[in-house]
Amino acid sequence: MFIETPSQIVPKILYTFKNYLDTILIQGVPESDPTRAVVVKLGRVLDNPLQTNISVGITGSDPEDPSLKDMRIDFDDNFKIPSLLATEIGGGCYWWRRGTILFNTFFVRQRFEEEVAFEYAYSFYGRLHQAMDRLNFPSFSDDYGEQAYPPVYIESSKFVESGGSKQFIWRGKLIWRVLTWKV
Repeated sequence: MFIETPSQIVPKILYTFKNYLDTILIQGVPESDPTRAVVVKLGRVLDNPLQTNISVGITGSDPEDPSLKDMRIDFDDNFKIPSLLATEIGGGCYWWRRGTILFNTFFVRQRFEEEVAFEYAYSFYGRLHQAMDRLNFPSFSDDYGEQAYPPVYIESSKFVESGGSKQFIWRGKLIWRVLTWKV
């Protein structure tokens, strides 16, 4: 299915992430590998986790935390780029475009032993984290004059276990940000 290139910066960033993660987490892993993702998509993954046991959903903002939002760089005191001024006189300003990657590893039907499921879950988690750390994209603009600049900054990440009795589940969230310039 062909999807026309989006015109606004946030969807352009999200599609960049999706295409890259699809290559690394699905196409780059043998089908027989239990740590191979089944789905990488925009938005939350709502599919049956028994069918899509390893899934990745990429979103702008955070569907679970309304306080995570895009903002001008001078409104965030905790994350600074040294010597970068937020605005130009008579010009535009820098923004942080922020979002999340929600990911799940559901090892339920496989009936793995706990330590095996643990190793597989963290192998996937490591691959995802490494992929985002290495994501390098060329600077690009949207139809409204906003320009995105690499790299992707990882703000935080969490990965927690649930389930039990040979039905092991890990859920995670990676929070990211990308610097943009709005004219």
